[in-house]
Amino acid sequence: MTHYAHTTDGPSSTWEPLFTPDCATLTDGHCSHCAALERDHGHLNKVAHLASEFAAAMFPPGPDRESAREWGRLTGLWHDLGKFAPEWQTYLKSKADPHASENQANPPRKEDHSTAGAVHSHGLTPFGDLLSYIIAGHHAGLADANQLFTERLPKSINEWRSHAESAAVPLTESIPAPPLSRSDAGNDGMAFMLRFFFSCLVDADFLATESFMQPKLDSLRQPWPEDTLFRMLVALETHLEKEFGSPGEDPVNQARDIVRHDCIHAAENEHGFFSLTVPTGGGKTLSSLLFALRHALRNGQQRVVLVIPFTSIIKQNADVFRQVFCDLSNEMGREIVLEHHSKFDPRKETEQNRLAAENWDAPLVVTTNVQFFESLFANRTSACRKLHRIARSVLIFDEVQALPSSLLHPILRALRCLVHDLHSTAVLCTATQPAVDRRDDFDIGIPPEEITAIIRDESALFHTLERVTSQDLGLVDDDQLLAHLLPHAASGCLLILNTTKAARTFHEKLSHHTNALHLSARMCPAHVVAVLDAAKTLRKSGQSVVLVSTQLIEAGVDISFPTVYRAECGLDSFAQAAGRCNRNGELKTADGTRVKGRVFLFSPTDHPIPKGLADISANAAITRAQILPNLGNRDLLDPPLIRTYFEHAIWQAGPKTDRWDKPHIVSGEACFNPNDQSDSWARTYKFKTAAERFRLIDTNTHPVLIPWGVEGQQLAQEIRDLKKQNRVPNRSHYRRAQQFTVQVYDGEWQHLKTQVSLHCEEAFAILEHPENAYHPQTGLKRPDAPSDPNAFCL
Repeated sequence: MTHYAHTTDGPSSTWEPLFTPDCATLTDGHCSHCAALERDHGHLNKVAHLASEFAAAMFPPGPDRESAREWGRLTGLWHDLGKFAPEWQTYLKSKADPHASENQANPPRKEDHSTAGAVHSHGLTPFGDLLSYIIAGHHAGLADANQLFTERLPKSINEWRSHAESAAVPLTESIPAPPLSRSDAGNDGMAFMLRFFFSCLVDADFLATESFMQPKLDSLRQPWPEDTLFRMLVALETHLEKEFGSPGEDPVNQARDIVRHDCIHAAENEHGFFSLTVPTGGGKTLSSLLFALRHALRNGQQRVVLVIPFTSIIKQNADVFRQVFCDLSNEMGREIVLEHHSKFDPRKETEQNRLAAENWDAPLVVTTNVQFFESLFANRTSACRKLHRIARSVLIFDEVQALPSSLLHPILRALRCLVHDLHSTAVLCTATQPAVDRRDDFDIGIPPEEITAIIRDESALFHTLERVTSQDLGLVDDDQLLAHLLPHAASGCLLILNTTKAARTFHEKLSHHTNALHLSARMCPAHVVAVLDAAKTLRKSGQSVVLVSTQLIEAGVDISFPTVYRAECGLDSFAQAAGRCNRNGELKTADGTRVKGRVFLFSPTDHPIPKGLADISANAAITRAQILPNLGNRDLLDPPLIRTYFEHAIWQAGPKTDRWDKPHIVSGEACFNPNDQSDSWARTYKFKTAAERFRLIDTNTHPVLIPWGVEGQQLAQEIRDLKKQNRVPNRSHYRRAQQFTVQVYDGEWQHLKTQVSLHCEEAFAILEHPENAYHPQTGLKRPDAPSDPNAFCL
């Protein structure tokens, strides 16, 4: 009897067989039929082949690679054992024939096919329990141990074994030791590794199924040439030579040249942890990529992943990379740079881009902290599918100081697993390097001897790139601040405040004196971009302009002012604000002499930090108590001072406060206990719970679609029309909506409900009559009702 995995509209001769005996994959050999994903070859065989290839690729040649290959092969071979059950085959055949169940009182129902393989592996010691998580979750996602071992595996399932044995499926094989020993990485390290093997199986299953069910899509997935990274390096070095060449006498260009040469020098090291501390304007973006490509080629790594905290700067970095690799992309007939984030413009997305985003099959990926780290702790198939592509990669973490301290413990443990167990390289890249190295009162940190500084003389580099001077104004009221600021308005000025209320107030006051523009998260992203473009235009034309903003502007936005004012904050935020001042060393006197920009810190007595903004308040308090009293003749941006700030900000509270792992991922009532030495350690994992707990951004908000501008109005009308026609929105609607959405907290949402219309099963809440609720300069108006205090910070 032939067992089937998938059917078609045609006769059974066109269906996909479930298993093919006498296949080289069954004996860990190479099968050309599996490699070609041939339609008449067994689904289990093809998935086993792909999963074994993906798993092996996570490790360099050696015993770990062969062990991983076998884990991938076994999960692929056993993942659909439940489909051998006659009940499943009956269901599958009824699905293929729409008339088969018309006259049946009890038509065949869909049967569970994932549990059988998990039950089988569960019975094989000592590592069968680990494979059970992977196989049982290949559709539903990785489960918590309690759900898997006390609810799922003990339940009654259809008899499948005799049919699988008759088909000659290998079932009696032993499971080799995993390529990660518990003594190396702890219990949580094994759980972390399981996600990567889960990723191998899920991606293999998706690809094999897609190849059979949607061959046109499968044809768009072509392997990258083996010399792709080398050709990228040639293109990058050609671009750098053409654009920058000899640094000449310009100190900024000289500094950038130093950064590039230090990156070239450091790239010759073995894989590991690296720090790249470069002030704003030091050419960090392309130099870090230069390091990554050279280092990847030196260490046999597969790709480069750039991880950025802010969607606002992803586009500008990705655009720079696209410019560098434009000719090479055209030559290869596909886009080398893959952007994967929520605000990517769907109009730029090709079918190949969309497919590559599913599993990160690209040589250069640009993504966000949220996408990267939440995927590392995810349990869903769609989020985990790409994980195996992260192994043996160069990972550049830009603006690493933006990582939340409340999640530092699980994040740093994850990075150590990526570096030590999966042979990736982590580059901690920023203008203000946080103190994440281990010490007695910060034992979760990375041992300092494991971190290689790429810049050989950071102090000299910072001195060369000094383009601003800073000053603390102390306590000032609104009138005093205006009096100090207005003389600078004529040449351009940036004012950064901690709350949207303060920003609105100052915008209104300044509007009476000069060109004043406003930025905050109360404005939809498309509106923000338009204001930034207007500010840049005014700056280039030499007109007077004051940009009043919340800390939104600090997220790496490429704009520069001669003078910047920053309300009280942590020193890391102050350094980010300073990065918007004299950004490219452009300030000069009439005779061409370079001058420095001015950055002022102040404490606004009329706008104290709200109690709800605990993190901002705590960081500002550290600056006031630990930095300003010990400033002396030093500048606020002095690197040793910034390190002192981070020491207090990160290390000041110990583990008893759960400061570094508030959701208890690896500490306290942990989802994965690194120190569990019990015999049942494999039956304690909480994958589903960890995925629910690990959130970089508070999701307790509601998106409101603003019909801003012509395109926003057009999108809103399209969605209204979809509702009238009982149609569902497509991927493009959701992606376009990101550009016109403002997030509001629960309290404000209750107030706004009377002003929005809900569409497409409440997926879209459109603000009706925006002329009443959305200010053309400052965005969504505040309701009279009190709102969540966290809503005021951006």
